[in-house]
Amino acid sequence: MRRGRGGHYLDGGVRQRRKRHVTGGTLFEIEPAEPYTNDDLNYNDPDSRVSKEHDDESLRDVKLKTTDVSDWSSYTTVYIGYPIWWGEAAWPVNSFVHVSDFSGKTVIPFCTSASSPLGSSASELARLATTGDWKEGQRFNSSANTQTVEDWVKQQS
Repeated sequence: MRRGRGGHYLDGGVRQRRKRHVTGGTLFEIEPAEPYTNDDLNYNDPDSRVSKEHDDESLRDVKLKTTDVSDWSSYTTVYIGYPIWWGEAAWPVNSFVHVSDFSGKTVIPFCTSASSPLGSSASELARLATTGDWKEGQRFNSSANTQTVEDWVKQQS
């Protein structure tokens, strides 16, 4: 069985890269064509990019650099990692999930958040995907240690 994972890194990727190390998976980074800057991610600023996207859903269809994952058809298990934005998966992750074919794949979503719960983010991604065997998601707080993540990954096997 091959394992892979897509993840979107808005925290420099530190937490998601640790999870990749634990899963032993191949990394595919979901990258917006127009990268988010720190100012773009300032949700306390009503004029920031993410605040505008939050307020106007028509701006949430984020164009990605690519959605082509090398050797995608060989993957049977895909971990999708993402940050929570206003109780939802980050918009670029939605863009990737919407155009990807998860047929024949087990999809295991996980998210990072300092305070927001998983909410319906994982089930909304499954709804967007329409294909794949989506498992229940997991939220990790920003201080989750490697052992916590390793224990969770072992439970997924």
